[in-house]
Amino acid sequence: MGRTTPTYRDRLRATRDEWADFERALRRRDRDAYEALWEHAHGYADAGGFQNPPDAMEAVLLSMLLAQERERQELDERLDALETHLNDEHGAE
Repeated sequence: MGRTTPTYRDRLRATRDEWADFERALRRRDRDAYEALWEHAHGYADAGGFQNPPDAMEAVLLSMLLAQERERQELDERLDALETHLNDEHGAE
């Protein structure tokens, strides 16, 4: 017997397809950012599939937020390291 319930990855693709008109309406400068958000969602598809929420968009948005939070934390760490480096250089003079 075949599956009767679509997988989360199937629902993720369908959700993205539902937003195709939105994507087409974006200005060129926003399209790369839009694509990156969906790449984040696909990057957490295993977690979304494990959770398998009734509304796939919940997992899509949480995945996007999680990826952006990780990027923000990494940037904070880099900024802290640069500030420490600059303070050490100025303190040594």
